[in-house]
Amino acid sequence: MGMQVWLLVQEGKGNYGDLDEPVRSALFAARDDLPKNQRIALVIDSPGGMAKAAYQIAKFLERYCGGFVAVVPRYAKSAATLLALGADSILLGDYAELGPLDVQLYDLERERYGSALDESQALERMHAFALQAFDETMILLSNRTRKKTDFLIPAALGFAVNLTHPLLENLDTVHYTQVSRVLKVAEEYATRLLSPRYADEAAVKIARHLVENYPEHDFVIDAEEAATFGLRTERPNESQAEILDLLVSQLAGLTAIGRVEEVHDEHG
Repeated sequence: MGMQVWLLVQEGKGNYGDLDEPVRSALFAARDDLPKNQRIALVIDSPGGMAKAAYQIAKFLERYCGGFVAVVPRYAKSAATLLALGADSILLGDYAELGPLDVQLYDLERERYGSALDESQALERMHAFALQAFDETMILLSNRTRKKTDFLIPAALGFAVNLTHPLLENLDTVHYTQVSRVLKVAEEYATRLLSPRYADEAAVKIARHLVENYPEHDFVIDAEEAATFGLRTERPNESQAEILDLLVSQLAGLTAIGRVEEVHDEHG
């Protein structure tokens, strides 16, 4: 590729298993090994981690090396997708995938991680349900009573309110606001990383789509899917594709962060 190649390969557990502050610190500490003002190719194979760390790594590589090419043989999910958005270009292997940016939060009651969208979209669905209940009630009353709209609106509103009020009573507004802010952080980071290469409106649209528009955190975003909402990716040439295919078989269970160096045996 005509540039240094660095690995960010993470298996999702143990030390340096995901994108977090120790990984950011380690890369920053290795800056003397990075080429100053020369782009690198960063091979990303990661389940994700912290949005803040991903953003900081992307900005560090932009400022120190002048940019980087994100090379994804297998997957760069969640915060790793955010990191890839900061690249000058995203090279996806034939079977590679990115992922949504809906932040994962730990639920103490359920003792598991869940999408922050679970709560924010719940309110949106209740809002849509209330409007639908109002519309259907208005149509029903109008057809059956033949009374004027002004007379029917209070009755239809009362029905919709009584139907949704018990659901809204269970909503923790403070927690909902906190969740909404967490999602907004991911969207803002993505927008800022995209802005140098996209028009402002396009950057916002792509960022918001990645945060809000997918039904689950593991949803597959391949090259074809990325193109549907305007995210530009590149396909490898023939020789690159062969190397990426070979890499895929070697990455499972591997954590490796650092520079790739060419090693010559005794025969050269």
